[in-house]
Amino acid sequence: MDRDTYAKSFAKRRDGEWAEMFQWVPRMYRAAASRLEKLERQAERQFPGVFGRLDQARAAASDTLPAWCWLPVAHVQQVLADHYPHRTTRAPGATGMGLAVMAAGDAARLQAIGAWRAAGRHMVNIHDTTVLELRKAGDRMPADLPQRWPLQSLYVVSEAPGGALGAFLYLEWNERERRAELRIAPDVAPTAALDRLPVQPLHLEGGTVTEAARRTVLSVQAGLDTALGTETLPDISPGSAVDETAQVIATKNAFWVAAADWLASDRPRTFDAAYLAGAEQVADWPPAKAQDTGRAPVLWLAGPAR
Repeated sequence: MDRDTYAKSFAKRRDGEWAEMFQWVPRMYRAAASRLEKLERQAERQFPGVFGRLDQARAAASDTLPAWCWLPVAHVQQVLADHYPHRTTRAPGATGMGLAVMAAGDAARLQAIGAWRAAGRHMVNIHDTTVLELRKAGDRMPADLPQRWPLQSLYVVSEAPGGALGAFLYLEWNERERRAELRIAPDVAPTAALDRLPVQPLHLEGGTVTEAARRTVLSVQAGLDTALGTETLPDISPGSAVDETAQVIATKNAFWVAAADWLASDRPRTFDAAYLAGAEQVADWPPAKAQDTGRAPVLWLAGPAR
């Protein structure tokens, strides 16, 4: 499929061809596609040729990685260390651990965008009624997500005043600890900016989002201890700093966990949004990896099955 031709279905000059009740769709598509293009462009400007190198790293490691993980973040960090040691983000006065933390942030953001690119640049909009249901979904952590995950990465997009906002959802494989993680990268800054793309990992274990967040917090602390040569005995009692941090993380991300769980199930009815403008359905959901040309994303609409 020629993605540039696909994107023409959402061109502003064709807005009148959409039924009135769906005219928000091409507006959202254009805004989201613009955001994502800016993020890719900023990443490629800071790290020229990085996605080609990361794709090569994925190909080299393909026999050892699960299909649902594009490239573990440790591999991304290694590519940055080998090829871009002077291009990672720096802050005035930062040294040692501070620089390492910023470089790790760069790697996490590149992993989010790179996985989305490699998966075929797919955006999914969840129907409003389902969004309301997912916001009340509770605290369950779907540990079986890797067995059901449809693509290496999804960008969940929604209409917003003056444009669109979204979040990258993808899976990480921690090779050292043999553990799967859900990673959530909300793209919600007023203007798309690579350095304003946070990435929240959540261990796919623990039964609840809160417990997964607690284990994630403890794992991060253990990693810092290893790097610093220190030993911390964290207080995990109710009301402790660990407990409060986990509660905040769980509250902020429970919706995204529920959305990932729902999108990876057989409950959604998902179809290509261009179909509403009279275009042919490009593929069934989930789409198989195709040798498409062009960089424009594909937009899918997901709603409750009837």
